Amino acid sequence: MANIAIQTVQIWSNGQTIAGNNLEAYSIYDNLTSESKFYYQVQKDDQSLINGNISITGNDYDLWMQNNFATQWALTYICNQLNLIPIIPTKTKK
Repeated sequence: MANIAIQTVQIWSNGQTIAGNNLEAYSIYDNLTSESKFYYQVQKDDQSLINGNISITGNDYDLWMQNNFATQWALTYICNQLNLIPIIPTKTKK
């Protein structure tokens, strides 16, 4: 299971608008050649606001498998598919 902070997004949940600030995801299926499916949920802290499944297939699957930072790549891919903006920490030089 992995997560990434996201730019706050307003989500209607249980009769109220709640600001989601985190994307959590994990692989639920991978045929190791051409397709992987991920379960995701957008959260506020630990409260799940929305959830679903997203597949990575074709050329995107190939790119994912070749990436040295596969977890971050997958989280960014899921954000892009959901029109979410990931907050990726930047490294500062000392």
